[in-house]
Amino acid sequence: MSPRGLFLLWAAAFPFAWAGTVSGAETAAKPQLVVEEFMGGTGGSAAKLVRKSLERSGRFELSGTTGQYLVRASSSAGRIDGALVDTKGSVLFNNHYDSSDLRDNASAFADDIVAAVTGEKGMALSRIAFVSDQSGFKEIYVCDPDGQRVQQITRDRSVSVSPSLGPGALLLVHTSYTSGFPDVYVTNLRDGERDRIINAPGTNSGATFSHDGSRLALTMTHEGDPEIYLTTVTGGRSKRLTESQSVEFSPAWAPDGERLVFCSDATGAPQLYIVPRRGGEPERLATGVAKCTDPDWSGDGRLIAFTAWKGGDKSVAIYEMETGRTRTVLSGAADPCWAPDGRHLVAVQAGSLVVLNVSTGKKEQIVTGMGKITEPAWSR
Repeated sequence: MSPRGLFLLWAAAFPFAWAGTVSGAETAAKPQLVVEEFMGGTGGSAAKLVRKSLERSGRFELSGTTGQYLVRASSSAGRIDGALVDTKGSVLFNNHYDSSDLRDNASAFADDIVAAVTGEKGMALSRIAFVSDQSGFKEIYVCDPDGQRVQQITRDRSVSVSPSLGPGALLLVHTSYTSGFPDVYVTNLRDGERDRIINAPGTNSGATFSHDGSRLALTMTHEGDPEIYLTTVTGGRSKRLTESQSVEFSPAWAPDGERLVFCSDATGAPQLYIVPRRGGEPERLATGVAKCTDPDWSGDGRLIAFTAWKGGDKSVAIYEMETGRTRTVLSGAADPCWAPDGRHLVAVQAGSLVVLNVSTGKKEQIVTGMGKITEPAWSR
């Protein structure tokens, strides 16, 4: 019988018991998973990748023998047939993953497990873009959430900055000075095709995707002062959103696409403001921080992460929309960006990329030794 046939028979059986009492408040709150030995020629490698992704999610207690859910799979030639079963014997899902890359299949399986158990997005299949000067020029790179599979995207031998990734990491938008001027480009990461979509006179920078990937917000100066503008991913006619005599920059979208947070130096130092997408008077957020930059809005709309400056020191802070409270989550770090799961942040600390689980405070250094790294951006 084929590995797939064996797997289907195997997934129909449920030989495991309900977990006993779990010690520790944090552990007790987490669903328990049992990741069984995967069948098939690439089963061992697949199981290891899935387990690592589930551990990195921070959402589960991975048990050896008993648990609330059982992860079962078969993997041959890098493909995966994976199922999630609960203690009542119900199959929550049974999917086939047939990407040409085992790692992508394992990540997709792990994200499906997160979604099935928690009802929320996973982050295993996402990608992170960042700027590095290791080549002697500022170029754009992308990597997996654990820092693996680093890939250089731009090779302009110029200045490429301000990357933003659309949903599914299919499109990358960034500013490049390859023409001698700061123009905005969109790159298709599947085929490498790149189009210049904005080359208005003056500065065009900081373009960022809306959460649904349909629109861009950026700073432009072709009408005078640096203001926030909105446009489409094809670079159609731009709409001016702000109008002041100050400097507006670093726009980031709310998940519903109806509001944006941005920075303005209207008070003399950069502060965070929120403005409706259709225009209106911006509202300043009372962060209690003298200088705020690099805001990013979490996917659930509850939190805005940003770089908080105190003199020459910087840290990653979070503003809570409901309470108006600001808290520091990572000292000596900057440029935060939310993962699609709304629980993790990527940031730059001591020139390296780090990922922080905001719920637990656990930090992981994922990319280092690549010169000076800046401006990480997580795909939605």
